[in-house]
Amino acid sequence: MTERGSVESAELTEQDLAIAALVGRYIERREHNETCHVHDLLAVAAEFGDSAVDALRTVLACYEAMRAHGDDAAGAERDGR
Repeated sequence: MTERGSVESAELTEQDLAIAALVGRYIERREHNETCHVHDLLAVAAEFGDSAVDALRTVLACYEAMRAHGDDAAGAERDGR
């Protein structure tokens, strides 16, 4: 077990903050059943380079996979499976 404060936390970069904001926009739109305009979000991420685009795609894919899995689990509970 590590002592409190013995592990340094990594500083968030401007790219990290931009990706977090873009993911937040995506989730907010998705949960309000609005068009997500993923191409626009990817264009903004591209301003930070290819690695930012890859990171955004990865996070959005993980979000959608978790959302789909969560929907399946909720449906199974409702159906009594």
